[in-house]
Amino acid sequence: MMNIIRVLFFGLSFFFTINFSAQSTVNDYKYVIVPEGYVFLRENDDYQLNSLTKFLFEKYGFTAFIRGEDLPEDLRMNGCKGLRADVRKNSGLLKTKLIVDLIDCNGIVVFSTKEGTSREKEFKKSYHEALRDAFKDIEALNYKYNGKKENNPAKSDIVVKDKLPSVNQTVPSKDAIAKNSEEIIKKAESKVSKGDVSKAKSLSYVYNESIYAFEKKIYGFELLKKNADGSVSIGKIYKSSRDNNYIVRAGDLSGVGYFDSYGNFILDRVNPATSRLITDTFARQ
Repeated sequence: MMNIIRVLFFGLSFFFTINFSAQSTVNDYKYVIVPEGYVFLRENDDYQLNSLTKFLFEKYGFTAFIRGEDLPEDLRMNGCKGLRADVRKNSGLLKTKLIVDLIDCNGIVVFSTKEGTSREKEFKKSYHEALRDAFKDIEALNYKYNGKKENNPAKSDIVVKDKLPSVNQTVPSKDAIAKNSEEIIKKAESKVSKGDVSKAKSLSYVYNESIYAFEKKIYGFELLKKNADGSVSIGKIYKSSRDNNYIVRAGDLSGVGYFDSYGNFILDRVNPATSRLITDTFARQ
């Protein structure tokens, strides 16, 4: 009897530890961005599933947007304040199974729900019921933004306060400080806007749990997929005449793409199964 009690105690302790950890992590993010469509659907917001996703996030305390809507200025300036939502469909006989993922700006899954299920035969009813079932885990997070993603005070202010000039040290003028600050900002913005991709000869990415490499070439990049036996070339990425715009020729991954401010590669392509436009993110490693 005591052994059973111990097992139950440790099981419950483990559950609450995992739940608290997930809650703490998700609370670090201020926004959730819901895509316009999901890969398993025929068209954007099919069966109003994306609209329902946004509604449920807002119901449980999140500030959510569907991609394409006007975003608040702080999210436009710092995309890492938001999580990207995705809904995955698992195969199941006589059941609809959906899982909700929350993904950060580096492509890392921060939180995944359990499978939400439905036995309804009508598509819309089954998708809605399965999604609501999956969102029980989102509800259990008791989400509340903790403010960790807010901007810290400017470093220049900290330096001035912590490192006062000595008697013999020349104090820089206001114009010199302003000029120096502008130069630092310009350098930082330049580095972020290009995601540091211009200097690297080879870039590593993760997409759909597989590792890809972008090998720099005169025309752009060679796209390689890594496996146990090494790397296999699956296509080419051509630099177009437009700045930060690339044409991808790689079978099912063919489309157009660009590097975002975090160095991730964002690919717009047509889903061969549904003939609908979808967006994929190759997360920079």
